[in-house]
Amino acid sequence: MSDDLKNSNVEELLNRLPGMLYRCKYDSDWTMQFVSEGCKELTGYETEELLYNRSMSYASIIHEDDLNLTYIEVTKALESNTPFSYEYRIYTKDGNLKWVWEQGIGLYDDSGEVVDIEGYITDITYQKKQSDELQTELTKKDKELLVNSTLLDEYKKAVDEGAIVTKTDINGIITYVNDEFCRMSGFAREDVIGKSHSVVRHPQNPNSVFSNLWKTILDKKIWKGVIKNRTKDKKTYYVKSTIVPILDYDGEIKEFFAIRHDVTDLILQEKKIKFQTTDDMTQLPNRQKLIEDLQENKELKLAIINIEKFKEINDYYGFDTGDRLLVELSTMLSKMLVNYTTKLYKLPADEFAVLTDDSIDKESFRGLMLSILDTINSFEFEIGSYSFNLRALSGASMQRNYYINAEMATNHAKLNNEEFVFFDENIEIKEQLENNVNWTKKLKAAIEDDRIVMFAQPIVCNTSMCAKKYECLIRMIDTDGTVISPFKFLTIAKKSRLYPELTKIVIEKSIDYFKDKEDFFSINLTLEDILNQDIVDLLKDQIEKHTGLGQRLIIEIVEDEGIENYNEVSTFIDSVKSLGCKIAIDDFGTGYSNFDYLMKLNVDFIKIDGSIIKNIDHDNGAKIVTELIVDFAKRLNIETIAEFVYSQEIHAIVKEMGIDYSQGFYLGKPEHLVKK
Repeated sequence: MSDDLKNSNVEELLNRLPGMLYRCKYDSDWTMQFVSEGCKELTGYETEELLYNRSMSYASIIHEDDLNLTYIEVTKALESNTPFSYEYRIYTKDGNLKWVWEQGIGLYDDSGEVVDIEGYITDITYQKKQSDELQTELTKKDKELLVNSTLLDEYKKAVDEGAIVTKTDINGIITYVNDEFCRMSGFAREDVIGKSHSVVRHPQNPNSVFSNLWKTILDKKIWKGVIKNRTKDKKTYYVKSTIVPILDYDGEIKEFFAIRHDVTDLILQEKKIKFQTTDDMTQLPNRQKLIEDLQENKELKLAIINIEKFKEINDYYGFDTGDRLLVELSTMLSKMLVNYTTKLYKLPADEFAVLTDDSIDKESFRGLMLSILDTINSFEFEIGSYSFNLRALSGASMQRNYYINAEMATNHAKLNNEEFVFFDENIEIKEQLENNVNWTKKLKAAIEDDRIVMFAQPIVCNTSMCAKKYECLIRMIDTDGTVISPFKFLTIAKKSRLYPELTKIVIEKSIDYFKDKEDFFSINLTLEDILNQDIVDLLKDQIEKHTGLGQRLIIEIVEDEGIENYNEVSTFIDSVKSLGCKIAIDDFGTGYSNFDYLMKLNVDFIKIDGSIIKNIDHDNGAKIVTELIVDFAKRLNIETIAEFVYSQEIHAIVKEMGIDYSQGFYLGKPEHLVKK
């Protein structure tokens, strides 16, 4: 073959490479002396624009945060006379940012000084940005490296440093392997030269992979794909392979040249990600996967399906039965959605989600969801010897912040006993959202400006009529001086995660006011507060800081569903009682009232809920309930406090019933605690 033809083939191969081959001076500008035509696709600049810095230097398009690092990496490698490879960012001609991978070597004069650099630069932007989409990433991670045997010899050092390289004859018999192949596989050259790649091929590879591979390369085309291999000691690894047929002058296949990259970590990562985004019970994608899918820049519609009172099934029949029921339901939903362009997700607890794009219009989506709900609500599920009739409802949104909006619509459906609610159609939900946002801002500002203050209402002894106990009550002072009730902002505080901050303010300001007084005072805590270790630690520190304060402090535990978590509540009660505190159960008599747990918990007071007390003068049922509570408390030597005593008549009745203390507007309104 003539030198002209060889040069022509080399130039053609260079220019077919998807990246950019270069030679540049070893100076601060990386003055390019040669760049391949891949420059245009990589940088957007014509080769003439970069050569000899005619329009700009290559260094000037490197991201400013990466430029120094590139010089450091290159200099370190050149000083040790070793090849270099690293990743950095460049600005293309149209202003876009790309990640590139570069590998190269230095060229030295007779005195050992570096005069030039030769190397290869390729685009790895997609690999950087899309690690969670493995297969797509893999197809773009390796740009097509079309290197013939001449090019391999010329750039052997650079390529060998960053890739697994092999050559075979036309029959697939290995004729060359580089050091990286030996390091990765554990085989020495003499173990594999003269043999086929079956020596490293894992037996679990489908035969179809290699049928397709051979068909492709024998057709003189490039084959790309992932192959599962195993080392000499039978450990598994994965390689992303590019196999190029090398043609002779007559266009006939002379040999096959393969470049492979180790992608084992990516494969394992993909498996790990799949595990993290899949519900283990139903094998449906989970909430994490839904959140990821909602990031797509598409017009979407999301509906959340809630199974009402599913907790009761778990409580009465056990979690195993409940889980089997959810699996049965997921199978039903999957079958119903099989002919639609939708995705089904299993959310935490008793909820599912259905996601679709604009291929389904709003009314069709509404019809689909109503059909699903009707099917669930009319179906009788058989789990073992049990039969279940479920009631499902749903909330949906087709506006951004899909998940939050759909959750709000679902909660609205629950509160209003509706089957299906579209967030986008319901002004009330939007107004509620705006109201929540506004109140969150007001609450944050009040905390920052120290406008969260404490009031106290007297608790009067029904025999002596003396007020020696006070309940500390939180209030917000608005910017215009208006005193705002906690009913306006406590729910918002819980939703916006500001509630723990409010509890800490209550503890600190209440104790600061009463620390030098002789009065008993009470602070309200919820189960959420009791389970918050920071709050418990603060409370104990404040009690221990002031001698004798614990003997005057009453902790009012707000009665809600969580109070039946006996172990947590009991542990807390024992710990604060050891510091001298007394315990009251607040709002007893409605909601989750349970005499059983009162017998287990070591409490000192029962505060009878105001919704009962306010009616005992005209409601015989309220009177009977109150009498039962008082009788029960006396048997356990627990003192009672009547809340919401708003009139003389009510006060007379509670005294006659033998209730120990009274609290209400008739006996004293809450007053602002101001230190003198």
